[in-house]
Amino acid sequence: MQKYFIYTFIAVLSFLSFSCQSTPTAVNQNWSEEMFFKQAQEAVDNNQLSTALFYYEVFLVRYPENHARVIAAEYERAILYRKLGAEDLAVQGLKDVLDKYENSSYVILYPPRYKVLAEKVLDIMEGRPTGPVDPDKYPARQPSSPY
Repeated sequence: MQKYFIYTFIAVLSFLSFSCQSTPTAVNQNWSEEMFFKQAQEAVDNNQLSTALFYYEVFLVRYPENHARVIAAEYERAILYRKLGAEDLAVQGLKDVLDKYENSSYVILYPPRYKVLAEKVLDIMEGRPTGPVDPDKYPARQPSSPY
C-alpha cells in the first residue's frame, strides 16, 4: 500500500511539474479541513485545476484520519485528473475510491454519494452504457417535515 502511495505521489508531482499552470509551493499551516475544500473549489472555479489538485493532495497528507473527507478528496482528485487529461490516473483514482467502499473497514464513515458518482463517471469513461437510476438501490430523499 505504501509502495502504491509513493508511486502515486511521484506521478502527481511529475504531472504537476509539467503542467502549464503554476501551483503554490506551500499551504497556510492554520488552514482547517474546510479551508482546503473551499480553496480547492475556488481554484476550480478560476480554472486553476493544478492548484486545486495540489490542495487536495496536501489535505490527504495532512488529514488522513478524517475518512469522510478523505474519500471526498480522493474522488475530487480523480475528477481533476480527468479534467486535466490524465485519463489513466482518473480511472485508477475512481477504482481506488470504489475499492475502499468494498474493502475498507471505515466504509460506514464514507458518504454513499461518492460511490454512486464514482460508478457513474467510471462507466462513462470506460464506455459502459448508463441506465436509469434504480430507485430501490438509491432511494430519493424525502423532504423533511416542517413541524
